[in-house]
Amino acid sequence: MPPATQMKLFVINLDRQDGRLRRMAEMFDGMGLQFTRVSAVDGRQLSKETIERWCGGASFGEARPGATACFLSHRGCWQRIIDEALPYAAIFEDDLHLGDDAAALFANGDWVPEEADIVKAETMRQPTRMDKTPIAAPGTRKLYRLAGKHIGAGGYVVTRKGAEKLLKMSETFRDPVDHFLFNPELPFASSLVTFQLSPAICMQDFFLKEPAAILGLGSDLHHERSQDRLSRPEKLWREVKRPFAQFYGFLHRKISTLLTGKQWAVVEFR
Repeated sequence: MPPATQMKLFVINLDRQDGRLRRMAEMFDGMGLQFTRVSAVDGRQLSKETIERWCGGASFGEARPGATACFLSHRGCWQRIIDEALPYAAIFEDDLHLGDDAAALFANGDWVPEEADIVKAETMRQPTRMDKTPIAAPGTRKLYRLAGKHIGAGGYVVTRKGAEKLLKMSETFRDPVDHFLFNPELPFASSLVTFQLSPAICMQDFFLKEPAAILGLGSDLHHERSQDRLSRPEKLWREVKRPFAQFYGFLHRKISTLLTGKQWAVVEFR
């Protein structure tokens, strides 16, 4: 059992991914952190009936076994927060890199805002919309109310009341878990009180920019999503539109930051 003051840390790991578990154990042990392994639901073992029971359909395309299993794995962690009467817990996937001061951050959860449902601890290094003024500063980092889309579910903290909401909203689901949690264009994420830790304390291996740090862990989900191939005309049209979309996005973010109480920013990893 972890020390009484340490936040409970769940690491989702497939039974067939021993190497990933060893890497995570070495990383956490080196920081003096203890974690609880959660056996991930394996998409290769899901029946069509199980997928239909939970998904029915999917607004992001045909429901796939990997995405369904991933959602159910996260949902299992939310349920454990309730079952174990935890005030909050951090949930990690097993392809993460952690910042050097993770031990200090997760030593306790005193910094988690009382009103929070979720604190997003990772980054995709894509522009997202947040409050301009931080509401708390854990260690060398700051917390901002998250107002924009910032997908990725590799590392986040869920409070008990957040877990209750998530379980109730996911009795059936139609979206990937990261969109469900962090895409406010969907009704579920927009109803949650979500904060962003900045700089982020963790980042998935697939999205790292530093070649020396990338381990090439990949993801079953990345392979699954890569099956959504565009036709050649669609690819060409996408490339034609790209510079115009980028310019519009840049202009929109600048004007929004100037005229509102929100800012567009890229959350860094440290």
